[in-house]
Amino acid sequence: MAEEKKGFFKKLGDKLSNRDEIEAAEKAAELAKSKAKAEAARLARAKDAAKKEATKVKAEAEAKVKAAAEAKAEEAKKNLAKLRQKKMAKETADKVAKRKADREAKKAEEAAKVVKHVWTNEDTYSSLAFTHYGSIKKPYWWLIYEHNKDIIGDNPNSIKTGTEIEIPPLPAELKDK
Repeated sequence: MAEEKKGFFKKLGDKLSNRDEIEAAEKAAELAKSKAKAEAARLARAKDAAKKEATKVKAEAEAKVKAAAEAKAEEAKKNLAKLRQKKMAKETADKVAKRKADREAKKAEEAAKVVKHVWTNEDTYSSLAFTHYGSIKKPYWWLIYEHNKDIIGDNPNSIKTGTEIEIPPLPAELKDK
């Protein structure tokens, strides 16, 4: 209330005496305001730079992760290819071994078969031994006679034309001779 009772000149005097202080305060406020704006701009630039750096770091990290994942995927593909090759090689080896075993079994089976033969005028035990065993030696032709002894009888020369005899498989002990 005291201020309201002051007169015009009193108020004017107060204002004039405080004018320099007010101007200085206004300038200080302006300066503080411009400094605050500058600081805000600097902080905004720093924030933008930080965002850019964070984006860059994130992109680099993602690229490294992607590269590592691709490298692992490539390694896994190579390992899978190696495993497939090994599996195929094993399967191929197994097939080859099976075919070989089948061929050998078939040969053994054929060798173990008894061949039927009808005796002709041109036949001899030696000629039959040579045809079936590749040798005319006595153990080979004697094998044919012994195998058919119950049909021919005790004399190897008593065989008659038209008699059906069997050519037995070659035993192991004669195969090596």
